[in-house]
Amino acid sequence: MRFRFLLLCLPALLGACAKTNGPVRLDLVGASSLTSGNRTVNANDTLTTRIYALGNDVALERLHAEVTYSPGLSPINYPTPVSSFDPKNAPQAQTIVYLDSLIEPVFGASTPAPAGGEYLFNNSFVARATSGSEQWQYTIKDKQGESASRALRLTVRKADSAAVYHSYTALLRPVPRSRAVPASTRDSRRVFLNLRTGLLLPKYAVLNRETTVQGNQLLVDLIAYSLDGTSVSLHAPVDTSVFKLNPQRWPRSNRKATELRATRLNENDFAGITTGAAITSAFTAGTTFINPFNTGVLAKNQVVAFRVTESGLTHTGVLLVSNAVFGTAPLLTCSVKVTK
Repeated sequence: MRFRFLLLCLPALLGACAKTNGPVRLDLVGASSLTSGNRTVNANDTLTTRIYALGNDVALERLHAEVTYSPGLSPINYPTPVSSFDPKNAPQAQTIVYLDSLIEPVFGASTPAPAGGEYLFNNSFVARATSGSEQWQYTIKDKQGESASRALRLTVRKADSAAVYHSYTALLRPVPRSRAVPASTRDSRRVFLNLRTGLLLPKYAVLNRETTVQGNQLLVDLIAYSLDGTSVSLHAPVDTSVFKLNPQRWPRSNRKATELRATRLNENDFAGITTGAAITSAFTAGTTFINPFNTGVLAKNQVVAFRVTESGLTHTGVLLVSNAVFGTAPLLTCSVKVTK
């Protein structure tokens, strides 16, 4: 019923952007709450794009989305003075497959009903945490291989890009394991975090029935987990205490062993950390958790230190749990500072 209601609203929302002549049609739905075109956004903004597709001839079959970050997501360690920075030394553009999935189109939801069915998908995502652009491209295919694509470009300008460390805020929303919810709800929650860049991914960007998103598993440093909604913990992918990962879908060689340490720091201490040396010192002074790849139950104002290895380089950081909301929809708000 909700799908039918949304389809009734589509003609006014699509307007002149609709392309109806080809065998496959794909549009980005426009509305005040949706992102459907090029725009400038803030770092870590939460955005939603709604994709509408129809097949004029045969059934729709697959939805593919990829995003290209220019420059790459890694924060830039600017020289002193900043004016001496050579743009040629910026990270290379980085493209990831964000979604690649077989779909089930809906038939008979509108009149006249297209022969290949219709499909509506909401992609809620978080903008990059570093300055630069990100281009999203969505492609829909039918069973005969006919396709249509649409793209949009977002630009982020971060005021503290020249700081000696990288900082960002991450909102993690794990679905309690004990809660019965549709698979699509669990798949869309952003609980996979890359600590160095602030990239936050949903399950469908990390695990699918094919192997087309396995490369993204190497980006995952931490996974947010909640058993029953009364607590939240953070786990390195290598941790097996709660995750029973299928070795074919998530190979052991792709599971990162993020080092986690407890600290005695509070929110005031976290605010006072303003140098790379102070970040490293917090990690060195920390103590290993009982399970070195698991924070255990987290509490508001708790500070966790970590160390990650990426592309052969080691980076240390501190993570403050600035807020924790529990219940049927837990929310963990984390402030992060990490060495460049």
